[in-house]
Amino acid sequence: MKISEVMSMPECHWVKSHLTQYLDRDPSAPMSEAELIRLEAHIAICERCAAVSENYRETSKALSQLRTHVDQESIDRLSNSLKRLISEE
Repeated sequence: MKISEVMSMPECHWVKSHLTQYLDRDPSAPMSEAELIRLEAHIAICERCAAVSENYRETSKALSQLRTHVDQESIDRLSNSLKRLISEE
């Protein structure tokens, strides 16, 4: 491991802990302008964090596409099955 990688580890940790907040753009938990700049600057130079960010984006996109293909009846059946399983424990 290079010294530069060791030095960036605290920043990587901070970015990963704020990544979902950044990518989801949750209005109930907005990031400050300084936080946005910090995160975007780090992703621009850190291959690992950029890869994590891209993976999250792809997963989120796939899940949102899946939601449009599942009918409400299937969701209700799954929900009821889960409720039964939980109540049996």
